[in-house]
Amino acid sequence: MKKLICDSLFAGLMIGFGCIVFVIVPDKTIGSFLFGFGLLTVVIQQKKLFTGMVGYADSWLQVHNLIIAILGNLFAIGLMCWAFARFSGIALDTSALTAAKYQETWYAALLRAIGCGAMMFLAVDGWRKTNKAIAVLMPVMIFILCGFDHCIANYGYMAMNGQFFHPNLLLWIAGNAIGSQLFSRLGGLLEK
Repeated sequence: MKKLICDSLFAGLMIGFGCIVFVIVPDKTIGSFLFGFGLLTVVIQQKKLFTGMVGYADSWLQVHNLIIAILGNLFAIGLMCWAFARFSGIALDTSALTAAKYQETWYAALLRAIGCGAMMFLAVDGWRKTNKAIAVLMPVMIFILCGFDHCIANYGYMAMNGQFFHPNLLLWIAGNAIGSQLFSRLGGLLEK
């Protein structure tokens, strides 16, 4: 349990660094590439990121672990991004980004989160099968450049503005889980 909590906190911090670099880099293509550092570090270090784990969940014990992981991820990224926005002197204004995400209809938020869940599964599964950074970085760039919703990253952007809840967060969590599980199941069927 202690390792799961520590690994979840670490993963949240790594995605937080990805969020920070994405916000400060003016070119969004470069920012999306650099954001991939967060997930790449998570998979290399074998830490516990909800969106990297959920596609592999197939038992109630794993659901329990997912709950712990997402709480650890959200706590770490929320605290980190809030602190950096308030005290680092780095300009981290995400008000336009979060406002756009808050204005999504429920079905757009869910669909965008499903797209992100699919990309996250492909990134983690690609790493597991190849150990190649490109397998992680390409899906990350795709989900960011397409405007897909990553529940942990979005929480980091929210925290930069001092916001810690929006109803769409629940849609993003559900959508990430659905997209990841869907692609996990489809991949399993294709391999048989």
